[in-house]
Amino acid sequence: MSRLFALAMTHPQQHFGFKEPIARQIPRGALGWGLIALVCWVGCAGLYVAQITAAAPRSDRLERLQRQIESLQTDVTASEDQVARGSSMHALTERAQTLGLVSPTEVQYINPTGLAYVNH
Repeated sequence: MSRLFALAMTHPQQHFGFKEPIARQIPRGALGWGLIALVCWVGCAGLYVAQITAAAPRSDRLERLQRQIESLQTDVTASEDQVARGSSMHALTERAQTLGLVSPTEVQYINPTGLAYVNH
């Protein structure tokens, strides 16, 4: 390369009007704070990912428990329905007849508190 050609070459920063490279113009303190901010950001992102990963199994367990609760509530409703059918007057009358008892002709309901008061 000839000496004249080397003198005519300009550095890239000189095209934009800077006297020295851009990296040398950034204060070292700003670069340090930028690195600290980057490390903090990566640390927070890692902490977030760790928490999400730890919470996923708990979420699955809660969903399983929720499904189990729903199935148990369905069983309870079915049992209550069966008890209500079994304790109806018609079911009790049929059961009494199958046991050989006399079927009632007239059903009367008694108020248990009607005679609970004592007259002095």
